[in-house]
Amino acid sequence: MLRLAIPNLLASISVPLVGIADTAMVGRLPEVAFLGAVATASVLFDVLYWGVGFLRMGTTSLVAQYFGAGDRRACTQTLYRSLALALVLGTAMVVLQALVARVGFGLAGGSPQVQEWGQRYFAVRIWAAPLVLATFALNGFFLGTANGLGPLYITLATNVVNIGADYALIYGHWGAPALGVVGAAWAGVLSAAAGVGVGVGVLVWQYRPYLRERAAGFLDRGELTHLFHTNLQLFGRTLCLLFAQFALLGMVSRMGEVPLAANAVVWQVWAVVSYGVDGFAFAAEALVGGALGARDFAGARRLARRILAWGGGIGLVLGGVYAVAMAPIGRAFTTHTPVVAAITSLTWVVAPMQPLNALVFVLDGIFIGANDVGYLFRAMAVSAFVFFVPAALLLVCALGGGLPGAWLAYDVLMVGRLLTLWRRYRGDQWLRTFVT
Repeated sequence: MLRLAIPNLLASISVPLVGIADTAMVGRLPEVAFLGAVATASVLFDVLYWGVGFLRMGTTSLVAQYFGAGDRRACTQTLYRSLALALVLGTAMVVLQALVARVGFGLAGGSPQVQEWGQRYFAVRIWAAPLVLATFALNGFFLGTANGLGPLYITLATNVVNIGADYALIYGHWGAPALGVVGAAWAGVLSAAAGVGVGVGVLVWQYRPYLRERAAGFLDRGELTHLFHTNLQLFGRTLCLLFAQFALLGMVSRMGEVPLAANAVVWQVWAVVSYGVDGFAFAAEALVGGALGARDFAGARRLARRILAWGGGIGLVLGGVYAVAMAPIGRAFTTHTPVVAAITSLTWVVAPMQPLNALVFVLDGIFIGANDVGYLFRAMAVSAFVFFVPAALLLVCALGGGLPGAWLAYDVLMVGRLLTLWRRYRGDQWLRTFVT
């Protein structure tokens, strides 16, 4: 478990470095609006990329169970189908970029300056979409075959290139032009290209026997139907989550530039826990899926229990760090004193939730590995519309709770997710949804 979880944890922790590097470096530009612009555009990319996150999750879910069953051909065919889907969806994002930007920034709100610079950032970084989605499919395949190092190599290459390109293109170092916010966007494109290059290299280097499998069966109706059903359910689950996250941004963006900038930093802090625990959640996807593919039900339950314990422990540690260090964390991101004060005011909303969040993220991984994606969709819908929406209406709209109220409503969403997922975990039905 640890041989798979630790590389995944390192890779997952480094994922938010793209956003953290952009946020921290743009946060040192003279205008607060620049930070709000990148934050708003970044959330739109979260909506796009998390919306098609089923490419990674669905690929892992299916490949892990085929891998556990010893079906190498099915593993390879799943990769090919996922890469083809990534190319189609990524190209569609580029073609429809004007429509996506108009709708997204219209819903997100913000000042005219935030809107202008956010759209400039978006118009450049969107060209990385096909590359980013290709890495989703590659990472899903690597994780499904219990390879934790492949995603780590991809993520490290992506982040090293992004940080270096940010430093060069935002401020004009190393002979590069000083492009400011637009430079951060170009850094994202360059880093995505580096990630795909490394992923293809790992595939050719480590998976030659898989690549020699015949392409016949690529359009097999039964397997395509299963892939479509898995991805559709995961897409619905992700849409419900993104609805809550975008609603959070929409509420905060209408509170002014300081709350919006503070929200950008807190979101990066929140993402560190998410991605850190996701290292163990990814291990759950691969190991639980592999055990169920091999029909080892007791082993799947035992693995799930152990990974939940590890995830909860990580959540406790990070929650303690945030409880005492939110102000220094804020100062590391930005020099604007009002923004730092707003970040610090959210300590009591963010820190205590991290152990609960960690359990939710691991439970997600367990059910994805089990291919229990239909229940994940229903549970997320209940959490978003029965828990989050009423809480947001009460705390923000009725009581005027401001930025703390908006984040407290998001805490209620996470409570709903834990309650619905834990109820399923206690039973045995999730053990029976594996690939037959």
